[in-house]
Amino acid sequence: MEPTRDSPNEPAPRGHACPICGAPVASETPSFPFCSARCRMADLGRWFGGRYTVSRDVTEEDLTEGP
Repeated sequence: MEPTRDSPNEPAPRGHACPICGAPVASETPSFPFCSARCRMADLGRWFGGRYTVSRDVTEEDLTEGP
C-alpha cells in the first residue's frame, strides 16, 4: 500500500518533489523518487516511448566496472 499525504500542500520532510507530477515525496517512500507507483510507471513509459534519451554515446570507459 502506498503512503498517502494528509494534505496536497504539505511539504515533504526533505524537500523532494516527484519528477513526474511535482508532488512532495519523502525519501523513505517505497517508490522514491516518485510519489507513487503510477508516476514510476509513467516515467518508465517515457523511457520506452523514446521521450527520454541518453545525452551522449556510450564509451568503453562507461562500460568498465569499479571505481
